[in-house]
Amino acid sequence: MKSSTTTGFASAVLLVLLCGSTVAFSLNGNYKAIIDTLAWTSDLSEIYSIIERNQIANTTIHLRSVTVFAPHNEAFLKITKQESDDEYLPCYHITNVPMKLEQLGKSVFSELDGNPPIWITKKSPEEIYVNQAKVVYNLANYEHNNTFGKPQVLHVIDQVLQPLRMKKNSPQNVYNPNAWEFMENAEFLDLDSYHTNTFLQRVQNLDKKSVFSNQGGHTFFIPVDEVANYPKVKPEKIDVKVIDAHIVPDNVLFLGPTNEEEQFKTLAFTDMIKVFASLSKAAEGDKTKYYVSSDTVVGDDVHPTGAVVAEIVKANIPVRNGVVHLISRPLMIVDNNVKQFIEQSYKDREDSVLHRFYEEIMNSGGDFLEKLTAMPNVTLFAPSNAAFNDQSIQSYLLNRTYIRSLLDLHIVNRRLSIDDIVAESIDKRFQVQTEVPRKDLFFNVVTSGKNRTLTLEGGGVNATVVQANLAATNGIIHIIDHVLGIPSSTVDRKLATDPTLNETNYLGQVSSLNDQLGDVQKRFTYFVPRDFAWKRLAIDNPSAYKKLFMPEYSNIARQILERHLIIADKVFTMDDLRKEANNNYNLSVHLPTVRDVSMYIKIKDSVEGYSIEWRNEWIHVHRSDVRCTNGIIHVIDKVLIDESDVEVNGAIATKSITALVLVLAQCLVFYYFN
Repeated sequence: MKSSTTTGFASAVLLVLLCGSTVAFSLNGNYKAIIDTLAWTSDLSEIYSIIERNQIANTTIHLRSVTVFAPHNEAFLKITKQESDDEYLPCYHITNVPMKLEQLGKSVFSELDGNPPIWITKKSPEEIYVNQAKVVYNLANYEHNNTFGKPQVLHVIDQVLQPLRMKKNSPQNVYNPNAWEFMENAEFLDLDSYHTNTFLQRVQNLDKKSVFSNQGGHTFFIPVDEVANYPKVKPEKIDVKVIDAHIVPDNVLFLGPTNEEEQFKTLAFTDMIKVFASLSKAAEGDKTKYYVSSDTVVGDDVHPTGAVVAEIVKANIPVRNGVVHLISRPLMIVDNNVKQFIEQSYKDREDSVLHRFYEEIMNSGGDFLEKLTAMPNVTLFAPSNAAFNDQSIQSYLLNRTYIRSLLDLHIVNRRLSIDDIVAESIDKRFQVQTEVPRKDLFFNVVTSGKNRTLTLEGGGVNATVVQANLAATNGIIHIIDHVLGIPSSTVDRKLATDPTLNETNYLGQVSSLNDQLGDVQKRFTYFVPRDFAWKRLAIDNPSAYKKLFMPEYSNIARQILERHLIIADKVFTMDDLRKEANNNYNLSVHLPTVRDVSMYIKIKDSVEGYSIEWRNEWIHVHRSDVRCTNGIIHVIDKVLIDESDVEVNGAIATKSITALVLVLAQCLVFYYFN
């Protein structure tokens, strides 16, 4: 019969588990052995059951010093049960040295046959991983001696540890192999029917066995022979440098603890060639798929720069000298042009990141692919599936002619890697011409620690690069999260999110002008001075600039902005205005702005783009036709302001304040003397 104290302890432990309390096991009274804690804690019943059924594990935990890594029951619900679970799982969750978290090194030896290691990753004192599983910090470091006085430690973890297993009825046993022995004996291992013979043969032929046998802790990405819907690579393309690119030395990278997109040097990072590897993931329906990228930042005649991505088809396989991930194709090898990259790699796979992009290309006639083939150096900014599935753009996708024209907005007739764009963006905002006349892409790079985020704007749409530097023989592909050229923001949101329009956005906010710019029933044409224009004003007229950004002058700021704004039943593109000017024999065009209903400008069209003339000065249109859902923006290089705008209004404001002071003074005099 269970004692009331034991039942009380078990309830307390269960409460800790279910409520996520910060109280550790050790604070609940160290009076029960580990095996009894497992037995009496209902949320640890699964790990207790498999230990109890395994004679070796059960005997070990009763007689010896141990550390137990105990998955809670929820962890067991996430795995598919296998016949061999009782044979492999119990002993792989036990090590015969009692160790608290702070005592754990880079690995510990399990009690499974051959003593295969359990790898430890410490991201912080409170964030510790055991292989792929995260230690539940508040439920770790529970200590107690067993009945023989042997010290024992319990750590609760959030996933079930999965050791390398043999195939059922395998004629040969393989105990605790290193990465080379893993490949050499793959036919005897339970690898979900994957084979690695091609890669193994190349490693043998090129005498690279030693790099897979090195002691220590490393990460090995091993290509399988063939995966459905992935292109097969010619074996002879797997050379010495390519093999080295599949190994990350001195880092054991399980998927769980490894930061997405963090770059690690591979063995192919040398004086002559430099290749990084990084991990990423993508949600595909109710599943999450993981990928590894090799990024060749310095290449040679045989190995071009750019990234090659492979899907991780079987992950987190622990071996004696690190971890193995089986991948869908070899890294580093670039053997398709941009067109072939889209066709062969993605068109037959509905879960591929460019599946919708390919569909839209084919729906618009398919000639876009031929155009890509004809370009010897091209950069393609390809929208993801999620970008095309955005409900706000579905009506635009029905217009095939419009979509075909937009596709050209996504290509640049030169090779641009992320590093190229970063280098061009130093001390300026980099822009580059697309295949649409007068339509540039504008880039912005944000760096935070080791992470870099690249955003771009094209046709009035801001997009973020979500997967960069995908290599092709004739260019580079970057995956972006929005379709360029299809507006998805109102005018006010565009102002708020464009990093080059901060000053105009600020003045519009403090003067309340922006309040109306979200109205989707109206159509706005807004000549917006970019930040450069305001800096120019600060230099040319510092007094006026200073006053406009004072709260008490917000009404004047609003009046000046209203000179830049047209509200009508339609929008005015720069081409519309140019055509109207041509109809007027290149004379002035009437702009019915909110401030000046009789304002006139001239339009000039040149190889540098559009310019407008206002008050006898030509002003460059930095970006034309930035489309929004309720209007259009033309970004200009000068504020449309006269000195008299601020001086006259400022004087009026000063006189008004003076008059108010005089009235108050008269009131005070009247109050005290009457």
